[in-house]
Amino acid sequence: MEVIHLNLSKKLDQPIAVALGYFDGLHLGHQAVIKEVVDYAKAHQMRSAVMTFSPSPNIFLKKLDSERLLTPYQEKVSRLTELGVDELIILPFNETLANMRAIDFVERYLIQYGVAHVSTGFDFRFGRMGEGEVELLGGYSDRFSLNITPKYELEQEKIGATEIKRYLADGNIKKVTQMLGRPYRIHGMVVSGQQRGRQIGFPTANLQLSEDYVIPKKGVYAVEVEIEGQRYVGMCNIGHNPTFNFNDQVSIETYILDFSEDIYGKEMTLDFCEYLREEKRFGSIAELMKQLEADHQYVRSYFKLNLN
Repeated sequence: MEVIHLNLSKKLDQPIAVALGYFDGLHLGHQAVIKEVVDYAKAHQMRSAVMTFSPSPNIFLKKLDSERLLTPYQEKVSRLTELGVDELIILPFNETLANMRAIDFVERYLIQYGVAHVSTGFDFRFGRMGEGEVELLGGYSDRFSLNITPKYELEQEKIGATEIKRYLADGNIKKVTQMLGRPYRIHGMVVSGQQRGRQIGFPTANLQLSEDYVIPKKGVYAVEVEIEGQRYVGMCNIGHNPTFNFNDQVSIETYILDFSEDIYGKEMTLDFCEYLREEKRFGSIAELMKQLEADHQYVRSYFKLNLN
């Protein structure tokens, strides 16, 4: 997939079909918007694109240094490639774009660049103070065709990034997976930790995140692990290691079942499959080891049932 950083001086050299939005999470609703534009582009022999913003509008408008996301930049690029998108067009979200009238946005970023088809969600807003609604786009039917994807719901609840973040904070991995249409994923590099797990027979890979991901609720999870293209299963603890010495910084440590390779410095991906329990402080190392063994057996049984 080609990545294009677009500004007002650039022009696209051919008509394209564009999915318009920020698309944090790339959940089922987002996927419907993007699938429509990919299918339209194939049917009309043109390239498909996602037009989005960087940084997140929240970072600029709320004057934040950073924001934890469900799909930070590299994760979004990977997912969009899997969805078959030809181009990712990134608009710089700055003062100019934040203060641009909605009609000027349409003229400068859609009509000027030869956009032939637009696909977006029912609640997409654009332009200064969010003044532009999707109905405004319908007024340009002589310049481009328009698809508006309706609200996607799960058990009468809207599927959205806000809802998914809330369920991650609650440890409700089942709802997260249903809304995303896949397990929630984080990615980073394995770094050296305090090696407490190795001392008690459960050596763990300490993950340093590569981007500002939303971190799930502290606790223990069944996870699928990917390292250098190979898939494994494991149990992951997110928290402060209170049984040993409480650490201020949250750590993400994974015990990979039936695995003994040295992976320090290697990239690792975690897919969260099920929430087992909250992190807790045990009265002794023996109590902790007993619980870890129970977790281990549960995770082994879980994947035996769910990977066959």
